[in-house]
Amino acid sequence: MQTDLWLERWIPFIRAQAPVPAVLELGSGPGGDSAYLVEQGITSLICTDVSPKALARCARAAPGALTVCHDLREPLPFAERSFNVVIASLCLHYFAWDKTGTILRDIARCLTSGGILLCRLNSTRDVHYGAVGHEQVGQNYYLVDGFPKRFFDRESVDLLFAHGWERISTEELSIARYEKPKIVWEVILRQANGKD
Repeated sequence: MQTDLWLERWIPFIRAQAPVPAVLELGSGPGGDSAYLVEQGITSLICTDVSPKALARCARAAPGALTVCHDLREPLPFAERSFNVVIASLCLHYFAWDKTGTILRDIARCLTSGGILLCRLNSTRDVHYGAVGHEQVGQNYYLVDGFPKRFFDRESVDLLFAHGWERISTEELSIARYEKPKIVWEVILRQANGKD
């Protein structure tokens, strides 16, 4: 895995959310982003992932962060309005469309009024990592190595965040996270008027 410092330009924005912003990272994996957040002085950080092995690596990479094993198909185990910031990098694309919407509403529930969501989603142009050549199980939704994986075009990004979110930034980018270039949508949003 290569260095992928996508959060670097958003650190001032994250810090501006509160004197000590409470940050929830969904799908933290082995903790690359988590470690960067800790290095940048984000001291109130909870990291979740479905894999206990990944979380063990995350805990080593980001000392001081709290790790919680959690499957996004289940409701988030946090109280309403617990976080100023939620980060979801490449973890919201494994689900049926309706389930993705349910997860997004649960994220909104956990955000403070005006809280922000920083997320990255697979692009339909992500040809190196599953956007072509796989069994289709729905619109832009494929079985990739036995797992369902969704890919987003601009229309589906707009549709996903059509209600309850104020768009701050939407960009389709090529990132150097893996051996080959990966194409993603980077979407930064504020919960509109504190409503779900």
